Order: sequence, then structure tokens, then C-alpha cells
Amino acid sequence: MAETVGVMPPCVTIFDEGGAVDEARTKEHVDWLLDAGVHALLALGTCGEFFSFETDERERLAAKFVEWVDGRVPLYIGVMDTSTDKAVRLAKAAEAAGATGVMSVAPYYSSPPRREVMQYFRDIAAAVDIPFIVYNNPPASGVSLETADLAELANDGTAKIVKESHGDPARIHDLKLTVPADVPVLYGEDYGAFEAICGGADGWVAGVSNFMPHEAVKLWNLARSGDLEAAREQWYRILPLVNMTSIKPMFGRPDERPDFIQIFKAGLDRIGRTGGPCRRPLLPLPPEDVHYLHRLMDEIGLTPVAA
Repeated sequence: MAETVGVMPPCVTIFDEGGAVDEARTKEHVDWLLDAGVHALLALGTCGEFFSFETDERERLAAKFVEWVDGRVPLYIGVMDTSTDKAVRLAKAAEAAGATGVMSVAPYYSSPPRREVMQYFRDIAAAVDIPFIVYNNPPASGVSLETADLAELANDGTAKIVKESHGDPARIHDLKLTVPADVPVLYGEDYGAFEAICGGADGWVAGVSNFMPHEAVKLWNLARSGDLEAAREQWYRILPLVNMTSIKPMFGRPDERPDFIQIFKAGLDRIGRTGGPCRRPLLPLPPEDVHYLHRLMDEIGLTPVAA
């Protein structure tokens, strides 16, 4: 039987106004998430803005996350890159630092064919002795793996964990039927999380847990305990915020992706923590989106903490 992974925030990286990593505040964010009861942590993924880092920066920050988490929960490090050699270098560095495991999406930009994608994953997994998460995210990578592809990688030992961010929670059912029973299947979207958890996902890589970790953990615990009525009530309570991070047409701009990283950071700022800026090319949220975010947060009681 697969081990339960639970709620795994894809941790944001906190930068100062000059764009440098604010290590003290990033550590504070890690501590806050763990104190809220999250079950695992993912660092240097999309929400961590890995794409804005030089390779040596990623290696250093991976080691810092290992230090900050200090074994309190499993810690997985994103090692995504367009180059197999760089991804392998990052995976080895994360292993040497003491990470629980590593994760990569398919190599992006070049739109490689299936045989190259499968070999990319196998090369990374073979380079380390810690678990490797195969991450399927078609919108971000430009590559869509079929359920059969993910099952093949799980059955041959490449994928010790599968993270599915295709968006359709029904794919969780198919994966649970086709991967080995001891391989956890994670749902990697916010929209559709209720259905995915109820459908048997072993974990939820919950972006929204960056600024509302207690709410995400509560949803997980209620659904996994079988209290579906209470879980559904909790889901509909947070769903407007989930929708804001997931569905840009709600704001009349259907040609744009949701500014989810900026929303998570603006949400942290709103409750009196530090989200701060993103690195370019990501820009701050437009003022009208900030106003709408604040209104949604106020409606469910995610209001600024009194000094």
C-alpha cells in the first residue's frame, strides 16, 4: 500500500526588494508551514521560482531548505531543467545535502518526443539513490504524458512517486489502477483537489497552502477521515480563492494564465506575513486583482493579524 504523503506545499521563495533571496524570511515561511501541520514540503518547484535561479543558487538553496526543515517532514527538491546533465547535477546536490527525494517535470521548451522524455526521467532517477518524483505538467512543460507512460515509469522503478498536474482529477483513478500499489500518486493542482483527494490521491501539492495552510490541512484531514459533508463545506469555503489562482477568465482575461505565484505572495502579505516580490519576468498583481484577493480573504476570515 502506498505511503500517505498528505498536504505538500510547493514552497514559495521569499526575495527582498532587490531580488536577492531573503533567507531569514524564507526560513520563517518554512517554519510557519510546518507549524500549521503540513505533512511534507516541496522546494524549488514552480512556486519557488526555480526558473529564475542560476544552477549554483539552486544547489545552495536546496541545502538551506534541508537545514531549515531539519527532518521534521519529508523534503523534496525540484531539479527541473532543459538539460539532462544539469538536472542530474541538481539531483546529486540535493541528495548530498540530505533531501528526502527529488522531482522533475519533462524537459520544457524543446517539446521532446516520448522516447526522449522517458529517457530524461530514467537518467535522473538512475543518478541518485533517493526517491524520484515524476511530474506531469502539460501546461508548464509543453509535454503531456499519458497515464500509460506514467505507469510504465512507476512499474520499472523510475518513478517512486507520481505527481499528476494534468488538471483532470479523474486521472488519479486511472493511475491508482495502473501504478504499483506502493507508489504514491499526488494531485498537483489546486482546482479539483476535493475530487482528487476523495478519489484516492495519496497527497496534494497544494499551492494555496502557501498562504492558507491550516485551511488546506483541514480539508485533507476531513476528506481522508471520511467526513465528506464537512470536507465539502470546507472546500466550498475556500473555493473562490482556489478559483482565483486557477481560472483567469473569471477576470475577463482569458488569454492569460493565472498569476498564482503572485497571488500566494500577496496573500501572505495580506495576513501580515511576508510574501514580497517575485523575480522578473513575473510582475506584481494588478491593483484590481489585489483588491479582489483581499475581499475573498476577508470573507473567510483570512484577515491581517493584529500587531
